[in-house]
Amino acid sequence: MVSILKGFFFCFLFINGGLAFSKKDIEIEKIAQLPKFMYETSGLAFLNDHIITHNDGGNKAELFVLNKKGKYEKTIQVEGVQNNDWEDIALDEEKNLYIGDFGNNANSRKNLQIHIVKSGFIGKEKVTTRTIHFTYEDQQKFPPKEKELEFDCEAFIVKGGKIFLFTKCRTKPYTGISKIYILPNRPGNYEAKLIGQFQFCDNGWLTCSVTAADYHHASNTLAILTYGRLYLITDFMFNAFWKGKIKKYKIPKVKQREAICFLSDHTWLITDEYRKGLKGGDLYKMKFKKK
Repeated sequence: MVSILKGFFFCFLFINGGLAFSKKDIEIEKIAQLPKFMYETSGLAFLNDHIITHNDGGNKAELFVLNKKGKYEKTIQVEGVQNNDWEDIALDEEKNLYIGDFGNNANSRKNLQIHIVKSGFIGKEKVTTRTIHFTYEDQQKFPPKEKELEFDCEAFIVKGGKIFLFTKCRTKPYTGISKIYILPNRPGNYEAKLIGQFQFCDNGWLTCSVTAADYHHASNTLAILTYGRLYLITDFMFNAFWKGKIKKYKIPKVKQREAICFLSDHTWLITDEYRKGLKGGDLYKMKFKKK
């Protein structure tokens, strides 16, 4: 995605939305500075003590493998596809990797895709994919009116044989609504079906816009990331995430954070993109502060 974090944040206020902040505080530990060729990091996964990431749209179709300390190990070429606008990656229960090529800033794309990389990919230099092609069932115009700019996406998870997309709000005026869509997790052409929505807040894209997601199977916890907040959703039945218990946490400093993955049920890895004036391009471990 072309950066929308322009300039410096001269005066920024966190204004509470409809959710109460948790009394727990988040702390961040910088693990490593990423190499410059990863400065547009936009997705994260953790598998077999390896960290997998990739760059944002317009870069090569590549996956980067790091060790647990953030040291670069190798690049995996993804053959036969382009990085139109890769925004997130996710793992399923069988350790297949899904690449979300669905960034859609202008809400005008008709070639939304998710590429599936078969498990065992970490040991390879090159991989091929199978592809899911999709449209949103409720999008009629490309682009729609400004008040209907709800079809950008930077976050998804794979759970129980299904893919769940969490959209990024770009409406004018801004509503903060993140729609939730469902797809099969197998190759084919589909309409993404709308099943629900989140509205974490509506006071501005900087704290309310969804930029990444991950799912922790063991604890049945969904993590949603924005530039300045972490939202944890628990106690939901089946796939009704919006009906779960939602807690929100302030993350120290606001940066262009667009990637998150679980290390454990209460520990995460996140990255931020490098931007002049904001710096970034780093890998962090994030967890609750000990009281």
